[in-house]
Amino acid sequence: MLKYLKKFRSDEDGNIAIIFGFAVVPFMMVAGMAVDYGRGVVAKHELQVALDSAVLAAGSLRLADAQDRKDLGKAFFEANFDAARYGMTVPSDLISISNNVISADETLSVDTAFMQLSSMLSGQTVDEMQLQSDATALVPQVGTAEISLVLDYSGSMDDYLNGAKKYVTMRNAAKDLINSLHTASGGTSDDIEFSLVPFSYGVKASLMNKHVTDESYNKLVGDTRAESCFSGRKKNNTTDTEPTDGKRHRWQQKDLWYDKGSYNADRSYKCSDMLAMRELTSVTGTLLSDLNSWEPDGGTHISSGFQFGWHSISPNSVFPGGATYDKITHEDPEQRVMKAIVLLTDGAQTVPAYRKNGAGQDNPETSDPDWPMDKTNGEYNLEQQCENAKAEGIIVVTVAFDLDDDDTIDRLEGCASPKNPDDEADGKYAFTANTTSQLQTAFQEIGDILAEMVYLSN
Repeated sequence: MLKYLKKFRSDEDGNIAIIFGFAVVPFMMVAGMAVDYGRGVVAKHELQVALDSAVLAAGSLRLADAQDRKDLGKAFFEANFDAARYGMTVPSDLISISNNVISADETLSVDTAFMQLSSMLSGQTVDEMQLQSDATALVPQVGTAEISLVLDYSGSMDDYLNGAKKYVTMRNAAKDLINSLHTASGGTSDDIEFSLVPFSYGVKASLMNKHVTDESYNKLVGDTRAESCFSGRKKNNTTDTEPTDGKRHRWQQKDLWYDKGSYNADRSYKCSDMLAMRELTSVTGTLLSDLNSWEPDGGTHISSGFQFGWHSISPNSVFPGGATYDKITHEDPEQRVMKAIVLLTDGAQTVPAYRKNGAGQDNPETSDPDWPMDKTNGEYNLEQQCENAKAEGIIVVTVAFDLDDDDTIDRLEGCASPKNPDDEADGKYAFTANTTSQLQTAFQEIGDILAEMVYLSN
């Protein structure tokens, strides 16, 4: 018996099994803890993704108050995270907004299995993991913009289309555009300014004396402003530069050559009937009041309308208020200024115009009122004005409204800015509207385009 006991004591067979038996418990514990940890990693990732989607959704709204943003953010969180799976109740105040920062912070409890067993063996209970995640985004901020609405108020705009007068349809569409951008700015911002330029035979504007001559081509002086009617200068019709001392660089008061004749030699009658332009303002009530009071009359001088629209937002102009062109591409988004001209017409150029340098006349002090004038000069001027304005970074949007002149439609197409400056195959901001509903849709789209350009999401 003693021999067998000695043999058993010295026998090492089965040691590995015994050692494994003792080791299997910690091995299983480590493996199990890895499973718990993996579940925690997955849960935290899902939570983070859901929070990110929530704050980004809340910040994606261009026109929304804080509660709408919070509601949308919470809805996105619930759509991207299975809260019930983790026994979680999504809080009503998941999204918070303060100082234009959207934030969401949430802690998730994930039950453990093997970690719980391990903690029990060590005497410390750990039956769940606490996983915390947070996310932030910015409320999009409205930038600064100067937008000129250059609108055709010639006599043909008094015609009916689809049961409504065309100018009324245009007026309502323009009002909707102004209101939509005003709403986009939060309803109180003065950073989005509009000028209104109604054009027919020319444009009625208030200019300082030093920028004009009287009706006999005598140069005036001083900063006193007087309202008069203008069609174009004999020089610099295609630029926005400040007029110099030469008579050709200035506008002539009541320069409406269409009705020169004995029956209205001083050209005062039609000038008194014309609609005065509105310089840059952010006061929506003033803009809407102007639109409500305007009625059409006269011929069509498109290039004169564009010229004054450009001047109204230019820093080099006879009108105050235009931001410098370097602000268009300023490296600081908060200092950028988007400049745009929206040009609408329902007809071809019908009013004779001066060429940019007087169609060959080279006497800067001439008082000859019979310089060569032709409507084709106006067409040429418009083409050059558009190119020069776009070269400064101005966005040009054109609308051909119930327009049946193919040459003018093509000219407006060429005038418009490309949607993608790097690839003009993507099209241009040129709209054609042949019905009332098409014009309304066009202006809605224009409003969205301009809002997207103005809205800065830092």
